[in-house]
Amino acid sequence: MDIKDEIVKLYIKKFVIPGALVFDKPGFVDFKISGKTSVFARQFLVPELFFERFEKTLIEKQGSKGAKKLYSIGKKFGYSFAQVGRFENIKDHPGNAVLDWVVTAIKFVEGTYAARITQTIDLSRNRVDCVFTNFAICEKINFDYYIAAGGGAGVIAWILQDPSIEGIVYDGKQEGDKHVCKVTYAPSKVLLETFKPEEVFIENDVSGLEPDTASYRALNAEVDFGAGKSFQSYLNSKIFSYSEGKIMYSNQRFFLAEATALYLLEKYLDTESKKILEDAAFSTGFDIFGTFANGNLLAVSEVLTALGWGKITILGSKTNMKLVLEHYPWTKYYNDVDFCIIRGLLSGAISNITGSKVTFKTTVKDISKGYLNLMFQM
Repeated sequence: MDIKDEIVKLYIKKFVIPGALVFDKPGFVDFKISGKTSVFARQFLVPELFFERFEKTLIEKQGSKGAKKLYSIGKKFGYSFAQVGRFENIKDHPGNAVLDWVVTAIKFVEGTYAARITQTIDLSRNRVDCVFTNFAICEKINFDYYIAAGGGAGVIAWILQDPSIEGIVYDGKQEGDKHVCKVTYAPSKVLLETFKPEEVFIENDVSGLEPDTASYRALNAEVDFGAGKSFQSYLNSKIFSYSEGKIMYSNQRFFLAEATALYLLEKYLDTESKKILEDAAFSTGFDIFGTFANGNLLAVSEVLTALGWGKITILGSKTNMKLVLEHYPWTKYYNDVDFCIIRGLLSGAISNITGSKVTFKTTVKDISKGYLNLMFQM
């Protein structure tokens, strides 16, 4: 490893991540990455199983068409995420000066998505080649069109200010006890020198993705609930663990996703694909959260609150249940979605616990109190 790369990696792990990630506030899992301003971004801790099931099923049913959908939305997410996080770009650091920021962004991603990411950067062609070790989702299904390919392409496109940059994941395989896959980010014309046209997805529309920063900051402001468990408390009690880029609960991996990642999926997917999305959320909620603390309802609301999904309160009886979610992560797309992912997770969990299928509907979306308040009812 290049000594400069080693120094950056050490800096990220020892200083940036501990100072940037907020784990000790119930209802909030936030991050602040060094940049032009200090902006805290809302994140969810998401079960890898949800994305594994969703992507795998979508590709099985829709093939390349489904892969292209995932990739296109993923690139939009990555481009948006880079702006939410105030990532530096080549306009701020012309020429070779931008290299440091490319490496820093990659190492930040490594902190919660992979055991290791190595990279080779050719600025003359706006090309970044990476090798991912134990990267989330990829490790289970050998591909990931949404985060690894699309999301990564969006981030690199923003940093290098070149919307023609696309991404492709390939050569996923198990090597001993580790999973390795390769990713190349480069303008489509460069990728087409190596890859077949049908392998290179093109998404040039990254317009209109700028965050409403003032509203994002105000409506996602951290508050003290006065009680409740934080994600840090679950780490301290060793119910969850973190090591080498993996956040684990029992044998299930979780990873951090900035709020926009889930909003954009629901906003841009068609009806058929959205049904697959909600089904994946339901089955994941059933299998993971429905068995949490031996199926205790209070424990389910506490752990989802700790994982950054806002303050979740379960009211009513098993036959007439109401869920209130206060301080749910807000983005400017909140009126464009029906929150099918969190509804699916909760519907699955409570179905397992009660022994009968429960389906919640969104009945309230309100920001009049200065934060996003949701209500789901049976």
